[in-house]
Amino acid sequence: MGRPATFVRLAGCNLSCEGCDTPMAAGWAISPSQLAEGIRGSRVVITGGEPALQRDELARLVDLLFQKGLELHMETNGTIAIPEEVLSKFRYVVVSPKQGSEVELDLWSREQNVHLKFVVGPASWCWSAEVLEEMVASLPRDRVWIMPFGADPEMKDARRAWDLALRLGVNYSDRLHIRLGRR
Repeated sequence: MGRPATFVRLAGCNLSCEGCDTPMAAGWAISPSQLAEGIRGSRVVITGGEPALQRDELARLVDLLFQKGLELHMETNGTIAIPEEVLSKFRYVVVSPKQGSEVELDLWSREQNVHLKFVVGPASWCWSAEVLEEMVASLPRDRVWIMPFGADPEMKDARRAWDLALRLGVNYSDRLHIRLGRR
């Protein structure tokens, strides 16, 4: 957070999370090579929706960007496996599982470039403090992040999320893009 990056937001998601901060309007078709040619800067964050839904296109795009020597990051909900040869080209992969979805946290947590981000708040897909207290015990705490729910720049639940992260001995992630008006 807070480092310049080009965001590539892939369309579509296999989940329907109430209060999602990503517009689900249809995108436009563009080839991985066209997209890679238009990237400026040295850091790229691939997000969605759910990037792994477009597995073949994602693999091709990642390969093209990796060959250009770019620093690659990705955010996924973790419900769809990503081949190791693709996963290994990312500096950071953020797996943000949603409560009630099927995610194999033990498999994801074994990958050294994977960080686990849990959103806490009132939505049905958010995590509660009680559930996280049990889960975090078996996860690499230095790669676990707590983020508050919300699309309001005031981030009313931020203090509770911060306090939970401190209590669990994990990291806190704010929602800078929301606080700054979705820039």
